[in-house]
Amino acid sequence: MQNNTYTVAVLGAGNIGSTVIDRLLNLDSELVNISLKKVLVTDTTKDRDFDASLATNSFEEILKDDSIQLVIEVLGGLNPGKEYIKSLLENGKSVITANKDIIADCGEELITIAQKNNVCLYFEAAVAAGIPVLKPLIESLRGENLERVAGIINGTSNYILTSMEDGSTYEDALENAKALGYAEPDPTNDVEGIDAKYKAMILSLLCFGVSPMPNEVFTEGISNITKEDFDWAKRLGKTIKLVAQLDNGEFGFNARVYPVLVDAKHPLASIRGALNAVLVEGTNINQLVFSGPGAGPAPTASAIIGDVLSACHQLESSRTNWYPLRTFEQGSKSIENVQSSWFIRLSVKDEPGVLASIAGLFGDQNVSIESVIQEGRGDNAELVLVTHEATEANLTNSVDNIRNLDAVGSVTSTIRVYS
Repeated sequence: MQNNTYTVAVLGAGNIGSTVIDRLLNLDSELVNISLKKVLVTDTTKDRDFDASLATNSFEEILKDDSIQLVIEVLGGLNPGKEYIKSLLENGKSVITANKDIIADCGEELITIAQKNNVCLYFEAAVAAGIPVLKPLIESLRGENLERVAGIINGTSNYILTSMEDGSTYEDALENAKALGYAEPDPTNDVEGIDAKYKAMILSLLCFGVSPMPNEVFTEGISNITKEDFDWAKRLGKTIKLVAQLDNGEFGFNARVYPVLVDAKHPLASIRGALNAVLVEGTNINQLVFSGPGAGPAPTASAIIGDVLSACHQLESSRTNWYPLRTFEQGSKSIENVQSSWFIRLSVKDEPGVLASIAGLFGDQNVSIESVIQEGRGDNAELVLVTHEATEANLTNSVDNIRNLDAVGSVTSTIRVYS
């Protein structure tokens, strides 16, 4: 890289923004010379860990400053960052963002604007924070035919599930996650799979060229998972993970997020605590696994600094960093047509003919049973079944019908089995 100086602005100085600013101010000049020109903040009078002269509350000041070549957006939320990024790209400035909400909402539009204006748009930190997975997908693997992507891409939910695997209840694990700063006071986005859904939408665009709407990504969280589910998972040689899955087979594309039973020997089973992982499968690459810290200011800042180095290198060419996006050709399939295997726990009366009735209702929907375990006797026996693969529609209909049997007290749990 030539020994030029690149002029940078940062939008936002919260936890992540402050960490990014500190990294920029202490970046090795042998790598790149960075001149931090402005930092957009709400309150310019607040004491901060950088020179007060850098602070501004005027976005227009940054937008109209022709010396600023690269802007890093770390404001959080959809607005006003979304319009800021559009304006910056349209005015010839390259942009780095860690904002998954914005990229999930209008990533394809922003990439098109960047291509049209020959500027760069980077967002490595938007999916898996410190894991360098997007650049390989965008560049190194752009020529590959990808077939499937699966990921543990929410550190909070993975921390909770790991704690439950180790014996905690859901409630205790969630409280510990809050105490450690992994979970927000309102943890809904994390524990109900919403955060992972937005990240799956970004991966869908990069890996398969499709931008699904939020309501097109079937999403189920972890709040109904119990310690007893983990006890059974362990007996079956499995664990439970919240996994985003994207596949693009002969019957079409589908993206979904939900808890799954994962074989203990599978690479995703070893991802513990707040770590993340993304698994990529393709015709010529078999299987690649990217794993590491998926949340927090330091890992996020690490990804942003990596994007800074890439952007500064690209600025020398006055060209965008984007190849044409993949062309979406397969069409989509609904969640009802996805093939799944289910783990099902039932509370039943231990009486003759119950299992036959249950098996008959599965058979009516073309669902076959792989294994059955019964424990206990009397009116509260527990029946645990694992099905072979069938369509989600047939599995759902089967369970709905079984729930109505007089001998079935309740359907205690249904969890998909990862395969």
